[in-house]
Amino acid sequence: MLRKATFFLLFLLLSGCIKQYIPIIESNEVSKILISGRITDQEGFQYIKISKSIPIDEEDNVMVTNCRGSIWDENGKEFPLEEIAPGKYRFFVNKEDIQIGRSYFIQIFTPDGEELISEPDIMTAVAPANYPTYHIDSIYNSIYNTYAKGLQFNVDISGDETSSKFYLFELYATYEHHAKYPREWYYDGWGLHHISPPDSSLMYCWTTERIPEVLTLSTENLTANQYKNFGLHFVTFYINERLSIGYSLLLRQFGVSKEAFIYWESMRLNNNGTASLYNKQPIDTKGNITNLTHPEKEVLGFFSASAVSESRIFVDAQATKTYEQCFPEPLDGRLGGLNQINSSNWPAFLMTSPDGTYEMIYLPELCVNCATYHGSPIKPEFWPY
Repeated sequence: MLRKATFFLLFLLLSGCIKQYIPIIESNEVSKILISGRITDQEGFQYIKISKSIPIDEEDNVMVTNCRGSIWDENGKEFPLEEIAPGKYRFFVNKEDIQIGRSYFIQIFTPDGEELISEPDIMTAVAPANYPTYHIDSIYNSIYNTYAKGLQFNVDISGDETSSKFYLFELYATYEHHAKYPREWYYDGWGLHHISPPDSSLMYCWTTERIPEVLTLSTENLTANQYKNFGLHFVTFYINERLSIGYSLLLRQFGVSKEAFIYWESMRLNNNGTASLYNKQPIDTKGNITNLTHPEKEVLGFFSASAVSESRIFVDAQATKTYEQCFPEPLDGRLGGLNQINSSNWPAFLMTSPDGTYEMIYLPELCVNCATYHGSPIKPEFWPY
């Protein structure tokens, strides 16, 4: 009995040691300016985003508008910034204005009269991006306490002594998805209408999304600037429409300076989804941008100069377990039939019967519009299928 009581007391003491941590954040800590972007060796428009950090219980940063600024190189070449949307700025780069070994920095003037400037970052060469490979694999899912089967994507790094030994990777996935029915019969509150021939323009869509993981690699301490089977991304077969029709993965491989690598490696460690209760505190991720007007005010972000190489692969349809998203709703004539459909859903599409007329079955928007939640019916130029 005494032994049981001792264990119970120990359980209470240990339970009392664990509680939710809610950080106390001063107001000036949630209004730091964040500068996101870089200059690369690719010709064309390039983009910078300027925003303010927000409390952790809110979703989107506040964009900073009406800034003036430029990108400069070490010889005084200026690339002026132009605001094209709230907080989004662009600048144009000619290929001949970019050179490996040259340093670049950003200078911003905010509407509050503050001058922000980054330390110069030297552009280094990057190894050509190899095509990613993929194979069927399984990973452990801690939420469901089971293993999930899917495709694991990897890439080999084949650099030499002239290219950077510090890598940053960006991944963009594009996949095809379909609506189940064409748009043919619909009700708009005034009557029934027929589209002939049936409109299938919203049956086929493509979605492109940025893979959120931060991916970094250093070969500095290896015998050669090479690495085999670097893990990029895993896509599960389970409840996932991404692999069911067609899938493409774009790899953007950046060669970065050691300073930029240290910054992004810190970001990777801080955003590691495998963190546990007993992990150490987040690493202080210091960027390379300073507020010259108020040096005591921290500016977030790292402006870098990075050469980039790209490669893209395509994956044919895989045997995946998808989830049904279209649920037709039978209408009861005794309860008003078409009047059961809320006016906010007009035009309301109906199912077509085998003889070509309509049935009293309402098709929710998701059944007839593949772009209801995401994607576009415009086929990407690079899409091969």
